[in-house]
Amino acid sequence: MSKKIGFIITVLLLPFCLFASFSAAALARTDSLSVLKKHVLQNILSGKPDDATGLSFAAHQQKDGSWQDIDYSSKIRGGWPVTDHLGRLLNMAMIYVANPGLKEHTALKTELSTGLDYWLNNDFICPNWWYPQIGVPRLLGQLMLLLEPELTKTQLEKGVRILDRAKIGMTGQNKVWLSGNVIYKSLLTGDIAPIRAAVSAIESEIVVSENEGVQPDYSFHQHGPQQQFGNYGLSFAGDMEMWASIFHGTPFQMDEKKIAILRNYLLMGMRWVLWKGSMDISACGRQITVDAPVRKATMVKGILARMPEIDPAYKAEYLSAMDDFNGNKHFWKSDMTIHHRKDFYVSVKMCSARVGGGESCNEENVLGYHLGDGATYFYQSGKEYTNIFPFWDWKLVPGTTTYHDDTALPVLPCSGYTIKSNFVGGVDDAMNGVATMAYIRDGVFAQKSWFFLNSSIVCLGAGIHASAERPVTTAVNQCLLNGKVTVKAGEKISAPGKGQQSLQHVSWVIHDKWGYYFPDHNNVMLSCQTQTGDWNRLMRSQRSKEMKNDVFTLWIDHGKNPQDASYAYYVFPAADTQQIDTRAQAIKIQNDQNIQVAEDVAHFISGFVFVRAGTVVSATFGKLSVDIPAVLLLSKKGAQTSLSIADPTHQQQTVHVVLPGNRKSKAAKGVFDPNKNETSFAIELPRGMDAGKSVQLVVE
Repeated sequence: MSKKIGFIITVLLLPFCLFASFSAAALARTDSLSVLKKHVLQNILSGKPDDATGLSFAAHQQKDGSWQDIDYSSKIRGGWPVTDHLGRLLNMAMIYVANPGLKEHTALKTELSTGLDYWLNNDFICPNWWYPQIGVPRLLGQLMLLLEPELTKTQLEKGVRILDRAKIGMTGQNKVWLSGNVIYKSLLTGDIAPIRAAVSAIESEIVVSENEGVQPDYSFHQHGPQQQFGNYGLSFAGDMEMWASIFHGTPFQMDEKKIAILRNYLLMGMRWVLWKGSMDISACGRQITVDAPVRKATMVKGILARMPEIDPAYKAEYLSAMDDFNGNKHFWKSDMTIHHRKDFYVSVKMCSARVGGGESCNEENVLGYHLGDGATYFYQSGKEYTNIFPFWDWKLVPGTTTYHDDTALPVLPCSGYTIKSNFVGGVDDAMNGVATMAYIRDGVFAQKSWFFLNSSIVCLGAGIHASAERPVTTAVNQCLLNGKVTVKAGEKISAPGKGQQSLQHVSWVIHDKWGYYFPDHNNVMLSCQTQTGDWNRLMRSQRSKEMKNDVFTLWIDHGKNPQDASYAYYVFPAADTQQIDTRAQAIKIQNDQNIQVAEDVAHFISGFVFVRAGTVVSATFGKLSVDIPAVLLLSKKGAQTSLSIADPTHQQQTVHVVLPGNRKSKAAKGVFDPNKNETSFAIELPRGMDAGKSVQLVVE
């Protein structure tokens, strides 16, 4: 009997239990959505619009909600101007929501509704897929969330249909953008299931892997294995910081492991490509528009300033990240080396069979054919290359060895390009480094290496030959002309005037506090003249307008169809006519197609590039050898020698390094041969995702 009563009570109470359970779930769902929506709105409003600009937009809006100065018929694939319409409405909406007491408040409401209708009724479509699926839904979603209380049923329905073009998918930053748009739409429709899927998709991209996204060396790849710090990588950093902040304090809060990856990407990756409030040209990717390096660095600064809100334990590191520091890092996954000093900065961007050198998408960067071919930039003031791109000779990109004639440069595909070379890489010991590149492209071959030894940069090239009957040059630098140029040719020191000239038996050239020393007393080409340019030549979305600027260009002419040509030059920051010869005397080099060596004998630092297994006699360290192709860096302090080594091919597992004398190391087993008075060390090389990374050990 008691069992029956219990069963009846259970049956009677079941609907109430189900109702209570459903109500609790519904309440949790409602709370999650409301908190998330609140955080999203706070984030949108944190943009702090310019009230005067927003009100000016409203004042110039036409009766139908459009603007006369926007070309709504534009089919430009990059920098599509039609989205300015949504950008202006978003600016106006932020003012409208943040300032309810504004005297123009009522008028703004009408203008916003009219402007929104104009877009929804016309549904403008760009031929570049990115805008319909990412760019437009992102702006429209934020706009509609701000105006949600004011939206009509028709506006909501039309807007959601447009937002529905964003589907979770793709990879890297594209996936993050698409997922974010799904969140905006789902907050408008009140559907939490897609939000959970979108949050999961966003977090799935905060991972270190060899796929698109954050790499093991904390560079960033998109469009295949292409370094994309300042394009997709910058958007990734900004969006991840934004979503981490939005999710904070909600059921979707990111865990510490995800925050740690974002932290490392910023502090161990992005930080390295910034110099004096500007981003390295080689980190900007295809987006090298007017003031792009400064704008991108400013965006990074904002991200770093906000990171302590979600990662407070590292506040000091974030706030000091843009300060000057000393170090050297080779990004082994991206074929790029950075030599960062408190008073100067140098970078080299290479490419290989593994890593792409650059891209041209949506008619952007249409002249950047050689930007990954060993492009080398020298910064002290940070203004050396400010907006120089319209005036550049794009076949004299600093650091590159290429054909130089009137033949038009091919336009790169969006998928980028690689070269037929696996011997590309570098080594670093955190303070100094070596980069090397067996350059093979379009019939031009050059074994190129760069040695970063404290305040000396040594650039060597050997075995240069070409298959075509065309002139080949190596560009030393091409920057804005700033002040006088001083040249030492033979025993004569002079200040050449404007124009282009061939200089004979040159020892050195000094310009803008950079000294270029030629140990072989080369014949070099120098141009100091006004050059004309047009942004539209390289970025088709820019309006065509001819401009002029003064440019300094220094290069070596190897002649037509060179066979086994070479070059050597040292670059010194803070150079002057009194000390450059003395500084150069401390550098010793060896330069051929198989072995390239540069040594700073005054500071006991030596770099070695072994294109194949071999032996060399160092001015500082004596006879040494390796049994595989390798890049080696040695520095001596007292009785200790720091040895760093890397495999540019990313294919080797072990290297044997032989050093003179009876040596020992805690990090690798050494076998001493008393007959030869030398020690052989067997060093295990990194594999998998770390293949190509430097290995460092201390030898007693």
